[in-house]
Amino acid sequence: MHILIVDDERIIRNGLKNMLLSYHTPFASIRLAENGEQAMELIRQDPPNLVITDIRMPKMDGLELCKRIHKSYNFITVVVLSGFAEFEYAKQCMTYGVKEYLLKPVVKADIHELLDKLLEANKKGVLTPTQSEKYLDEMTEHIWQLRLQELDGVLEQWLCYCRGCTDHPSQLKELLEDSFQAVLDRLKAKGHGYTEPAPYIQESPLNDVDGRFREKIRELTDELAMRRGGFKDLMAEAKSYIEQNIAKEITLEEVANLVGLTPNYFSLYFKKTTGTTFINYRMKKRIELAEQLLALPHYRIVDVAHEIGYEDYSHFAKTFRKIKGLTPTEFRSRLGIK
Repeated sequence: MHILIVDDERIIRNGLKNMLLSYHTPFASIRLAENGEQAMELIRQDPPNLVITDIRMPKMDGLELCKRIHKSYNFITVVVLSGFAEFEYAKQCMTYGVKEYLLKPVVKADIHELLDKLLEANKKGVLTPTQSEKYLDEMTEHIWQLRLQELDGVLEQWLCYCRGCTDHPSQLKELLEDSFQAVLDRLKAKGHGYTEPAPYIQESPLNDVDGRFREKIRELTDELAMRRGGFKDLMAEAKSYIEQNIAKEITLEEVANLVGLTPNYFSLYFKKTTGTTFINYRMKKRIELAEQLLALPHYRIVDVAHEIGYEDYSHFAKTFRKIKGLTPTEFRSRLGIK
């Protein structure tokens, strides 16, 4: 558990920290902030599980801090410290999702009792080793056998199971990072030498960790299929689609989705099978078509440019010269067409 203590009095901040350090269960981190403004900056950097905050503070008081946490980080548990004179403020905090408050002065027994209560209340699902092994083994086997439909089903069950164990984004992210590594280790034990083409899920936004996890798992199946030579027909389909839509501004992501691959692996395997990038392949095919059309005298050069998807003639001429070494006009002259 990660905890943030917010109080403008240094002696109280340090006193609360010492009380937390004496608790029977160690915490992952205990950070300190002097006011709500500083607390929000620390929360943005790395959201804690628990915030213990005073009410009266300079720059941003506890009431405003509770309001902002409730609006943007409602998965954070907030405990308010208040004196008798601040009780009305404490009650206002309750409207912002605060369910616990401590009456000053606070002693160690109060803190420990509160922690016992919060830890018990926050227990969601329990990630048992047996259940985890079952899901991870099933995912690994479906990847190894390239059973994509079955993999999708188990993957969604696993994500649902993980979300049932924690609603804290950082914890969910860590859990999925660990489970991805566990699947990867199992595949390596089977002889799958995975080549990492993109960053792991650590770099994904907190609000899209399960989406990134799905993508990373799918990349494992893509690379495995690529190593087994299972993409040949898909590449033929991709190239056919590009050529049929040569005048349209189709994207790599669009074609990757068409053939059922992640963009990363489509790009990787496309280059491996064609010897060039997706963008250069499209450009080359456009210029090849332009050559055929330029050989027809009744086509104006500007019409050829439009026919292959170039609205800007100068861009077309520049691209044509870059690939062929001469302008469209010079190309026609060599064919004896004026």
